Amino acid sequence: MRKSYLSLFTLVFWIPAVILSILVWNDYSGYVRSAADRLLPVKALYYLDQGKKVLAVTDSSNGLMATLYDAGTHKAEQEVELRSDIHRQRLVSYQAGKLVVATKDNMGLQVNVIDPAGDAKELVQGSFNIPTFLSSDGHEWRGRLLFAGADKSSAVHVAEVSQAQLHYVNLNGSAALPARPVSIREASFSFQDGYSLPVYEVGLKDGRTAYASALFGKDGVPLLGLKGAQESAPEAQKRVGQEFAAQLGLDNTRLLRVSSEYPKQVHYYNEAAGKWGEAVKTPEPVYQARLFPLNDQETLIAGSTTEDEIKGTLRGYLYHEQTGEFTNVNAALKTLSYDKLQDPKLSFYKEANNDTLYYSSLDSLGGWLHVKEGLSGQISNGELQQWQMAAGEDQLSAATFKNYVLTWNALVVNWVIWLAIPLLMVVGLLWLPQLLIRKRWQKLAEGVLIQGTVINLAETGMLVNEQPQVRLTVRFTDQGQSKEVQIKQVISYLNPIRPGDKVMISYNRGKHKAILVRDSELKDQPPPRIIQDAVLRQIESCGPVNRGEALLLHFEAAGQTYSVPVVQPSGFVYRTGERADLIITSGNARLLRYGPAERSDQATQLTLEAEITRVQRLPVKIAGQDLLLLEIVMVNGKERLRKVNSQFVPEHLEVAVGAVVPVTAKPEEVALQSRLLQGKQGSARVRSVDYRGTTGDRPLATITVERGGQSYRIRQSIEPVYGVEAGDELWIAYDERTGEATIVNYAT
Repeated sequence: MRKSYLSLFTLVFWIPAVILSILVWNDYSGYVRSAADRLLPVKALYYLDQGKKVLAVTDSSNGLMATLYDAGTHKAEQEVELRSDIHRQRLVSYQAGKLVVATKDNMGLQVNVIDPAGDAKELVQGSFNIPTFLSSDGHEWRGRLLFAGADKSSAVHVAEVSQAQLHYVNLNGSAALPARPVSIREASFSFQDGYSLPVYEVGLKDGRTAYASALFGKDGVPLLGLKGAQESAPEAQKRVGQEFAAQLGLDNTRLLRVSSEYPKQVHYYNEAAGKWGEAVKTPEPVYQARLFPLNDQETLIAGSTTEDEIKGTLRGYLYHEQTGEFTNVNAALKTLSYDKLQDPKLSFYKEANNDTLYYSSLDSLGGWLHVKEGLSGQISNGELQQWQMAAGEDQLSAATFKNYVLTWNALVVNWVIWLAIPLLMVVGLLWLPQLLIRKRWQKLAEGVLIQGTVINLAETGMLVNEQPQVRLTVRFTDQGQSKEVQIKQVISYLNPIRPGDKVMISYNRGKHKAILVRDSELKDQPPPRIIQDAVLRQIESCGPVNRGEALLLHFEAAGQTYSVPVVQPSGFVYRTGERADLIITSGNARLLRYGPAERSDQATQLTLEAEITRVQRLPVKIAGQDLLLLEIVMVNGKERLRKVNSQFVPEHLEVAVGAVVPVTAKPEEVALQSRLLQGKQGSARVRSVDYRGTTGDRPLATITVERGGQSYRIRQSIEPVYGVEAGDELWIAYDERTGEATIVNYAT
C-alpha cells in the first residue's frame, strides 16, 4: 500500500515539476543571452557626494551614457544622456558639489551639470561651436572648464564654466580690439602646470596679434592685450601674462613647477623674473614629482618616496598655496603605481573649502578621499561591471535567475506552484532534525560550561519515545556564587540520573537557563586549525603589565584578520610586517610561532598532564579575555616539573586550582630541564639577553648568566609577564661541565 501511495505521489507532483523545470531553464538561458548585449564597457568612473554615489560613463547610440549608482546598494538610480560625436571625448570638473561633464557633438559644445540625485542640466544649448576637437579647444584648469572656438560665421568666442555656471563672450563685438578677430588658439605652454594663468592667442583681420585671458575678469569678460610691433611672440606673451595676472590678483612670483633636474622635485618659480627658487619643503621629500593643480588655493604634489622611483612607494601632499599648509593624502595613492601616477589620463579634483578629494583614471578606476577624516573608497571597471551583472546582466547566476523569476510570467508561476508542494513536504522531513541540532549547538555556544550536582529530580508526566521527561534541579558555583537551575531532560531507563550525580551543563547567565551537555558533545569540539605565515599588520597597546606591555596584535592571512592578545616583555619587540603561525581553538587565535623562531612539527610535540597549583588574575582584559598567571606542575613519568605560564582566557571560563590540563612541550626542552633540575641550583646574574622570535606566545631567548665567575648559557622560552633583563638575578639549575642552565625562578 505504501508503494502505491509513493508512486501516486511521484506521478502527481514530481513528474510535472521536472518537466516544468526543464522548460524554465531553457527560457531562463534565453533571457540571459539577450541581456548580454546590454553590458557595455565602462569609459570612466567618477564618485559624487563624498563617495555615496558613482557615475559610470559608457558608450550609447547618441555618444555616451552616464549612469548614476548608489555606492552602498550597487543599484542604478538614474541615467543621463551625454551627446557626443564619434570621438567621444569629454572634459570633467567638480563645481558646487556637482559633476560638470563637457562633450562635443555635431551641434557643438555640450555641458551637462549632474547633481548627486542624478538630475542634469545642459548649459550651452548648442550656442557654442568647437571647430576641431574638444581635447584641443577645451581645457580643465584649476576646477574651471575653459573653451575657445569659432562659429560658422567665423565669429570668435571664448567661454568659462565655473561654479556650475556658463560665462560666454563673442570677441567680435569687443571694442578693445582694433580689428575683427579671425582665429584663436592657446598661447604656447600657458595651459601647462606651473604657469600663472592660461592665455589665448587671437589672430586679427589686419594681421596683428592680440591676447585674451582664458579666465574671466570681475566684469564677466576676458582681459585683452595687443602684441607690440617690435615684440617677439614670447616677449609679448610674457608681458601680457604678467599684466593679466596683476589685474586678476594672481601672484606669479611664487608658482610651483617640477624641476627637470634629477631627482625632479617641486620648486618655487618666479615667472616675473624667470628665476627658480628653492625646493618646496614638504613634510617628507617627494621625488620624481607630478603636480595636480586642483583649485585657486590648492595643488596636489605627488611622487616617489625615493629618488629612484622603482625603489620607493608613492607619497602625496595637498599644498595650500595661501597658508603654506600640507595635508597628507597617501591614502588616495595607495592603490596606484608610479606608472599610473604619470599617466596623462589620471586626474585629481577638489573644490576649494571642500574636504573631499576625487580622482579618476579614464578606462581604469575612480576614487575619493575625505582629507580630514581619512575615509576613502575606490572602484574599478571590473567591480562596476560586477554591479551591472548583479543587476541582471551577462551570465548565468543566482542573481540573474532571481531577476528572471521576478518577471513572473505564466511559465514561472506554474513551475513555482508544482515545485513548492513536494519540496515543502520533503525538505520539512529532512531539515527538521538538522534545525533542532543547530538550535542545540547555538544554546551550547551561548552558555558557559560548568560542572554541577543534581540535587533533585521529578517526572513531568510526559513521555518521549516511551522514555520519561524529568525536571532536574542542578546546583553549581558560578563566579564564586552558589546557584541552582532547573532543566527538563528526557532520560533513558538504561542510564538513569540520580540525586548526587555530577553533570556538565551549559549555563546562560543572561537568561538564567541551562541545558545538560552530553559526553559526545564535549568530544565533538572542532580540532585546532593552523594558520601559517600570517602577516602582522597592526599593533594596539593595551597598558603595562609588570615590566612589559599588553598588546593586541592584528594579523592578516588569506584576506582574513586575526586578533591575538599577548604580553610583550621588556627588551622584546613585536614589529609590523613580521610573519607568524597562528593556532585557532574554540574561535580564539593564539600565537604558535612568531618571527625567526624555528617552526615546530606538531606531531613531534610531547603532551603532558599538568595540575594547576596557583591562579593569579592580573588586572588586564583584552577583547573579552582575562590575563591569568598560572603556576602548574607537569608530570613526566616519575618527575614533576614546575612552570609559570601566563594565559589569556575567555572571561566566562572558570580556571580553578587543582584542575588537570594537557600541556604540549618540545621533548628536548623537557629532557634538558629534567636533567638540569637533578643537578646544582643557585643564584646567577644576567649579563645579556638575545631574543629570536617566540614559541607559542613566549619569547624564545638566549640568556648569558654568570655565577661564581663562570658563564652559563640558557636557551628557553621565558614568561613574558616577568621578562628577563641584563642585571636581573635569577635562580637557576646548572651544569658546570656543559655550561648549560635553566631558569627555576625569575627576578621579582
